[in-house]
Amino acid sequence: MTELFVNATDPDFLTGAEIAGRRQPLEYVRFLADKVPGYERGRLATLSTQIGVRETRRVYGDYRLTRDDVLSAIRFDDGVGLCGAPIEDHHAGADTRWQYLPDGQAVEIPYRTLVVRDAANVLVAGRCFSATHDAHASVRSMAQCMAMGQATGTAAAMAAAAGSDPRDVAVDALRARLVADGAILRLTEPVRAE
Repeated sequence: MTELFVNATDPDFLTGAEIAGRRQPLEYVRFLADKVPGYERGRLATLSTQIGVRETRRVYGDYRLTRDDVLSAIRFDDGVGLCGAPIEDHHAGADTRWQYLPDGQAVEIPYRTLVVRDAANVLVAGRCFSATHDAHASVRSMAQCMAMGQATGTAAAMAAAAGSDPRDVAVDALRARLVADGAILRLTEPVRAE
């Protein structure tokens, strides 16, 4: 119900957002109890342990996922995860802009977006992956972050076993290992029955 726009990389601003993010729900509960029939005895059960931050810093990877990639539901040779979520771009006030992928389609998350461009032996997973603001507004959710985590963990293990940089991991072997471990990398793949 609450939404705050702050620079989450600044500890002072983040602290202020944490405080405001706890005050706002209390005010909603008070309003509901005072003004909405049926909420008179309503109580707030819990608050999250910390404020949820949508976006801060992102790396530049060997590839940067774009808005056009997402909205075109692009398939990549090095895809290690899927996302069918729309671009959900929040702005101040109630102005959230939604842009949808084609019906029944998903964009693939390229492994190259998880390989840090200007570093050796560095992979990232989650909201810091290499994407434009628009693409990030689609591919930043928990399921996609978990897929990125599985891909980077698997790639790191493969690189360590081979004594190589994760950039040199054979993508076909990585994709095969992910599928063998239960990852769904194509919409047309049958789901494994256990």
